[in-house]
Amino acid sequence: MSGVASTLLVVEFVCGAASGIALARRVPSFSLGWIADGIIGGIGGLLFVWPSARIPGVGPLIGHHAEGLTPTMLIGAGIAGLLGGLVLIVLAGFVGALIKG
Repeated sequence: MSGVASTLLVVEFVCGAASGIALARRVPSFSLGWIADGIIGGIGGLLFVWPSARIPGVGPLIGHHAEGLTPTMLIGAGIAGLLGGLVLIVLAGFVGALIKG
């Protein structure tokens, strides 16, 4: 794995974890504990990159088939990570709420 790819993965995971923790703190009924919220959000940040890279025109913004690291790629990876973390923590919160009753 190249340095660019690993840097983008770290940015996506950290941004996803931050958004997962932030949303869970804002909506306590979705919280599974801050560690679990961070891990779930980080995984969501990593998972959201795959579908977002298939959107026409968005792939280069998150580093899909890119040659080097640019600020635009870092911002795009951060936004994709934030959105992925939010989506997955919302899904996990709904599932947790359904299980709790």
